[in-house]
Amino acid sequence: LTRASFGQSLLPKRLSRLASLKLPHHHHFSTTVAIIAEESNPALKFIPDYEGVEFLVGNDAKTLASDPRTLDTEAFIYIVPGSVEALSAAWATAKKPKWVHSFYTGIDALSGFAGESLKEGEQTLTNAKGAYSPSLAEWVITSCLYFNKQIQRCQINREQKVWDKFVMNTLYGKTIGFVGFGHIAQTSAKLAKAFGMRVLALRKNNDKEAPYADVVFPLDSSLSMLSECEFVVCSLPNTPSTMNFLGEEEFNAMPSTSVLISIGRGTAIDEVALDQALEKKSIAGAALDVFREEPLDVLSPLWRHENLLLTAHNADFTDDYCMRGWDVWKANWEAYRAGKAFVTAVKTPSEGY
Repeated sequence: LTRASFGQSLLPKRLSRLASLKLPHHHHFSTTVAIIAEESNPALKFIPDYEGVEFLVGNDAKTLASDPRTLDTEAFIYIVPGSVEALSAAWATAKKPKWVHSFYTGIDALSGFAGESLKEGEQTLTNAKGAYSPSLAEWVITSCLYFNKQIQRCQINREQKVWDKFVMNTLYGKTIGFVGFGHIAQTSAKLAKAFGMRVLALRKNNDKEAPYADVVFPLDSSLSMLSECEFVVCSLPNTPSTMNFLGEEEFNAMPSTSVLISIGRGTAIDEVALDQALEKKSIAGAALDVFREEPLDVLSPLWRHENLLLTAHNADFTDDYCMRGWDVWKANWEAYRAGKAFVTAVKTPSEGY
């Protein structure tokens, strides 16, 4: 399998750049999968090799809609930050579109498309659920340990050559609360339990199974749960109902020794209220991987806080990131070809999760 960069090099033989590459005559494809993505997206270098499958890559609405191969395309893949307009145009052009897969777990970019274009019960949206949960869970535990073991204090001591034999904390017996308890949170909770932590979960659907959770709280009991937590992990998606879900009232409910860890979508955090909480030290600190606007503006007051651990939405950007994403698509593809249920079908696509 030949991997090729886009621009100057040819794409892999089974991969077509719209209106730019003619495949050799001896290649006969029975199925076309349309990928809506920017040509520079690194995920395209890891497209799997399937006999009889042509991957059609495009990011322009007019070009996709006019390509004759789009007519018979049933399966689509959307990779952020691809053009949703191009996806909509290709979907509308196809005679029998059946399935669109989001290469990432978050589907907020496709919620509008799903509400307007997907026919419930006939067409399916899947996502990358589970692909990046292990790396995010590691980052959650890393954040807990960073504050619990006072890593910043240790670094300063070394720099200043201070022999500071302080009392070392442990995670054992501490309480960690999850705001949202989907796959990422449950994977994180599994690791937390391995450290002997008490796990609380706040979730919308209390009738669902909640593995590793010692206590599950309904949404209207959020303040009660937060008041018990040394660590609060927010993994909420970006939806109208989750906007600023954690704000001044919630931060005031948290103990002054507690730490906020945000790994879902930045819109779930009221950053103004968080800035004030960090400034007043009404909470001990925060670990943020996601933000309302990314990249985080250099003028944001969040940068100034010493009690903030900050990463650039790369907690799950691992060396196997793209391959893990394709593994989930392949599992869904095999189910699709076999006429079985999709592995990661999104139940409420128009709601953004």
